[in-house]
Order: sequence, then C-alpha cells, then structure tokens
Amino acid sequence: MITVTGATGALNGASVDHLLDRLPASEIVVAVRDTAKAQRYADRGVAVRRGDYADPGSLPGAFEGADQLLLVSSSDPGADAVSLHRTAIEARFARHATTPPPSSSSPSPAQPGRRCATASTRTALPG
Repeated sequence: MITVTGATGALNGASVDHLLDRLPASEIVVAVRDTAKAQRYADRGVAVRRGDYADPGSLPGAFEGADQLLLVSSSDPGADAVSLHRTAIEARFARHATTPPPSSSSPSPAQPGRRCATASTRTALPG
C-alpha cells in the first residue's frame, strides 16, 4: 500500500489521480490535515486518514500499513519544513524499530528544500 501526504494540494492531488489510473483504490491511502477536503478520494474508495506534520501523534495511524510513503514538502512559507518533515519521517520509522531514523546532519540552513530532500533521500522505507 502507498500512503500519500498532502493529497489535497495540487502536486500530490495529481499524484493520487495518477496512481488511481494504475492501482486499485484499496492500495492507496491519503494522509491529510483536513479529511473533509479529501472527500473526492473517499468517494473513489481511497482510505482517507488524518495526518498533520505539525501533530506528531496523528502520523503513526496515518502511515499504518504503508509499504511506500510519498511525502510532499510543506508549502507554508512560515513553517519550519525541515522539522515538520523530520517528524513525519521519524513517525514512519517508529512503526519499524529495526530501521533507524535519518541522521540529523543536513546541508546549509539557507537551503530548506535541499535539506528536506536530503533527509528524505537518506531514508529508505523498510520493505
């Protein structure tokens, strides 16, 4: 099963639509801050779960059962995207204690997008 975060946004909304052309809805979960905004996916048979990077307690349940996780960067310019994404990655790894979370090292603070990408690419989801 693949879990897609931020599915109510343009990028991952398009990603979920693309996945639905190729996979049964039962193989897709969307994790969103506002489940009401994801009703169109529920109507198509996709599991909709609440998951908010800023609410770490919401993430383990949102990621439950995922073999793959598509994590999209926060689009909030005032948010600490690196910390939010690290929280999401660590929540995913909390489900798989045999695989360590990513290290805390990252590139320059002037490059948050690169820092998020670096943290994510250093993190392989357990199989």
